[in-house]
Amino acid sequence: MKRCPLRALVTRPDALSPHAYRRFVQTAQIRALFPDGLVAGEPYLALNAIVLEASDLELLRRLTAIFSQALFKSGRELARHTPALIELGFPWVAAELLTAETPRVPIIGRFDFVQDIRGHWWMLEFNADTPSGLREAMVADKLVWAAIGRRAGLLRPNRGLRRAASAAFQRVLQGLPPGARVGLVTTAAELEDLAQMAFTRQLLEETLGRRGISFTLGDIDNLRGTRSGLELLGHPLDALYRYIPFEGLLGTPGFTAIAEAAVRPAPATPEGLRSPSTFRSRPGLVLNGLFGLLLQNKGLLAWLWNHRDDQMFTGEEQAAISAHLPPTWMIAESPESFEPTVVKQVFGREGEEVYFSEDLSREQLAELRRRRFYVVQRQIDVSELVAALPTALEQQGGEVKASVGCFAVDGRLAGFYSRVGGKVITSRAKWVATFVENGE
Repeated sequence: MKRCPLRALVTRPDALSPHAYRRFVQTAQIRALFPDGLVAGEPYLALNAIVLEASDLELLRRLTAIFSQALFKSGRELARHTPALIELGFPWVAAELLTAETPRVPIIGRFDFVQDIRGHWWMLEFNADTPSGLREAMVADKLVWAAIGRRAGLLRPNRGLRRAASAAFQRVLQGLPPGARVGLVTTAAELEDLAQMAFTRQLLEETLGRRGISFTLGDIDNLRGTRSGLELLGHPLDALYRYIPFEGLLGTPGFTAIAEAAVRPAPATPEGLRSPSTFRSRPGLVLNGLFGLLLQNKGLLAWLWNHRDDQMFTGEEQAAISAHLPPTWMIAESPESFEPTVVKQVFGREGEEVYFSEDLSREQLAELRRRRFYVVQRQIDVSELVAALPTALEQQGGEVKASVGCFAVDGRLAGFYSRVGGKVITSRAKWVATFVENGE
């Protein structure tokens, strides 16, 4: 059945006044702790939304659950084999540490989907190590709905995201006693990362603070590994959540401290998708270790595609992988083809190191093959929609392409983080809210 294409809520640049946009951005900056709202000098937040059909919502809900299961199974299988991890770009020491870590579903992850010109949905990648977008999805999304979504009679699927995210952290930290301390680590030199961690601390203090659990936000250089566990700014920690990419830490004292804490023996928990509901409080429990980095590694998608018919997957999972994951290969194994492809660095983040084959010369492609740790994914002919978007000069209208990020909390859809741009999943894309047609 052909699905209705995505649409933007605001298509005409003159439909929104500059004053309304400034008020929206200023409020978002205050409530969501945005440092400036600009990316490379261009406005990042748009007072606009993409609108899903109710059938799209139900399909993305189902695919988020299915791919959460399939990727967890894939990661658990690969995490046992150091040579396979090295082939995905993990340095030997990180691969060895990962094999010793207990696989656990990320507290929060995010799948990025696109819709092609026939209305078919494709899953392009998974963000699980330090997934971004919560501030936009919780705060900016609500502001857009209050300004233009409510009067259009649309539904806001992100309304339960704050509650779901808070509950997920509560479940994972359920065993912590009153007086326990959770450390949040970032890179203080990166204002955006610091703001995201400060927002996360506010989010967790709303609920966990009532249990007497305190939170310390610090720079990675403030983290110390001791014989009794981790310390942040001199405070002993009962748990740690980091908002700094693991791959950039290799060889630093911070990496050593976190990795050692992540592989310390912990009480046994049943295997499966669900996060552990209880555990014995112990110093230095790492809430997002190396396993999340493996699930985010784009080489895992190549492995998943290559093993899509394996019996480790259910029939439903096999069907979803075949129908909704674009063919993906490690660059050394990619077939010679004239059809458009996208080349991505296995550890690439926020649209960095993404190359479209149409823009690459033969010499540039050969250089990427020499570097090895890239995947090649069949390029999807993404549907276009007309949208009014802010620029550094004024609101402008035009055709753009959208990526729809689906937040997975405990492996279930909990909200959306969508972006639009000339080419999807690049660092220059703009955020938009995500609403659903009211079928009543």
